[in-house]
Amino acid sequence: MSAITSTGLGSGLDINGLVTKLVSAESTPVTTRLDKQEIGLQAKISAFGSFKGALSSLQDSFAALGKAQTFQKVTATTSDAAYMTASANANADLGSYKIQINQLAQNHALATNKTYASPSEVVGSGSLTVKFGTTTYNTDGSYKDFTLNQDKAALSLTIDSSNNTLTGVRDAINKANAGVNASIVYNGSGYQLVINSTDSGVKNSLQIVTQDDDGSNTDNLGLSALAFNNSAANLKQNQAAQDAQITINGLGVTSSKNTIGDALKGITLNLQQAQAGKTISLDVNQSAADVGTAITGFVGKYNDLLKIVSTSASYNSQDKTAGALLGESAVLSTMSRLRSEISKTVTGLSGSVRTLADVGISTQKDGTLTFDSSKLDKAYATDRSSVAALFSVMGRPSDSSILYMGSGTSTKAGSYAVNITQAATQGSLSGSTIADGAFTINSTNNTLELKVNGMSSGIIQLSQGSYASGAALAAELQTRINGDDSLKIGGASVKVSYTNSQFVIQSSQYGSSSAVAITKAGTGTLASLGLAVGTGTSGQDIAGTIGGVAARGQGQLLTAISGDASGLGLFFDDSRTGDRGSVNFSRGIMEEFGSILKSAVGSDGLVTVRTTGITANLTSINKQRTDLATRMSAYQAQLLAKFNAMDALMGQMQATSTYLTQNITAMNNASKSN
Repeated sequence: MSAITSTGLGSGLDINGLVTKLVSAESTPVTTRLDKQEIGLQAKISAFGSFKGALSSLQDSFAALGKAQTFQKVTATTSDAAYMTASANANADLGSYKIQINQLAQNHALATNKTYASPSEVVGSGSLTVKFGTTTYNTDGSYKDFTLNQDKAALSLTIDSSNNTLTGVRDAINKANAGVNASIVYNGSGYQLVINSTDSGVKNSLQIVTQDDDGSNTDNLGLSALAFNNSAANLKQNQAAQDAQITINGLGVTSSKNTIGDALKGITLNLQQAQAGKTISLDVNQSAADVGTAITGFVGKYNDLLKIVSTSASYNSQDKTAGALLGESAVLSTMSRLRSEISKTVTGLSGSVRTLADVGISTQKDGTLTFDSSKLDKAYATDRSSVAALFSVMGRPSDSSILYMGSGTSTKAGSYAVNITQAATQGSLSGSTIADGAFTINSTNNTLELKVNGMSSGIIQLSQGSYASGAALAAELQTRINGDDSLKIGGASVKVSYTNSQFVIQSSQYGSSSAVAITKAGTGTLASLGLAVGTGTSGQDIAGTIGGVAARGQGQLLTAISGDASGLGLFFDDSRTGDRGSVNFSRGIMEEFGSILKSAVGSDGLVTVRTTGITANLTSINKQRTDLATRMSAYQAQLLAKFNAMDALMGQMQATSTYLTQNITAMNNASKSN
């Protein structure tokens, strides 16, 4: 309001004070009402902020309980970590084991016998082929023979003027990223190329064949200095390929790696060093520690939430005061749903674990929760999967060969029968029957091109020479095909076998998109191998029902697309058909907890909407204050105008009164003097 300007000289009244009191009398009730409303709304905003923060903390606390991984912890402890450490998956066989490490696995390591003057010295040109397999040696240590590891793709490199130096060869090998690496070592007088297999084990030793442009592949000159095969072992072996050798409870085990993941179910052994005769203990146990920690956090945060609600949403009968959130529907609805969820029985579960009380979470008289970890330990030891299903969304197949892959938002809890009418298969191409015996590969039958799973290969070039058996040539075919860059980029690979006197090339992929075709046979013919340009038999997707309703198959994955099981996905790692048992599916408690909290504190949740409304009310109050100030300024001006007019009129009347008084007095005085 504007400053008051008035003299009050005419009337002698305190117009300033009078106008101020009149304006105050008009505005004070409104201001008091707005102040009270604002204080109440600010209190609600603050209380809702605390409520929302407690809900968010509760949401964070049970995040782990909604994940199946939390319930899959199995601990693996060794007696001497300097020699061996171990880890375990959820499906590990529990127990105690005695392990001895007699030998560690080693990588194959080769080095040039020749010393080069500098890394830029030219080695030679031609082609370099690296294969992986098992090398045997004569009693004098000389190279004897090599058996191809058909599961490892071969590496073929062209060495020309762009990469024919020591550095160029090293970089070409490393750039290929094909299971072998190279480095240059200065030995004090010159440089040597060192070539290592990146994988350890006797099946991963290196065979290196050169096609030297100088015409000789064995003379240790030019590119043939890098040869290491039964014709020319020109490289020096610095370290032989070696398998790890251990015993588990007295049973011998060999492994190509020092990380052994297939000796004990679900357990990975990490070998650190070997010492014959030293025994290391391994104890594998299931642990509810992570689950207990998560539950403790959840119970604590829930009780924290109740404290806030009991303060802000209740009525104190002693001092007759109401909490800021008393009667707020957003609070009442959210807390009612949370309490209901805590006491519910999870649909889809059977047996001894169906409620939170079964794992030690119980409600006290005041509504707070307590946690008895001994009940959790007992339930966990009895039925760990049911404990996990109590909290998290989970499908549990009765058939151990079926893997639960996931579900949809519409998948309903329940038990669903599974039946397979058609197993998934792989696409393959079979050659014609040929005579058994040795096979010769020469310039007329050493190349072919394929299409695997719709992806085209480059030119597949086989090593020329004599192969003692169909199995040996099948191994060569497989390593060459799987070593093709185009197929590797596309993620396509094959398995080649020689069965019933015919070569079979089979895609590693399952399903209707799995296929193998020979698209070109080079300049010659593959007839001697029983192979020809053509398309094989495509694979087929798995087919069957889930819950009695036809499901969609894609490779080995079967997914329910309708009915109560809609969205339920199952993976089958075998080819058995017919009745495959059932899948018990439950949504768990924590998913609904998450839904409740989202409906409260989400972007369009109850609390968010309510606080937005309160904020709008505060904005309205501020506008009302502005409007009041404007109205009071106008009222003040109106009063001042009226009082100033009255003051001026009274001044005039006072002047007239004085004038008349003076004239009357003068007339009286004149009359007396006459």
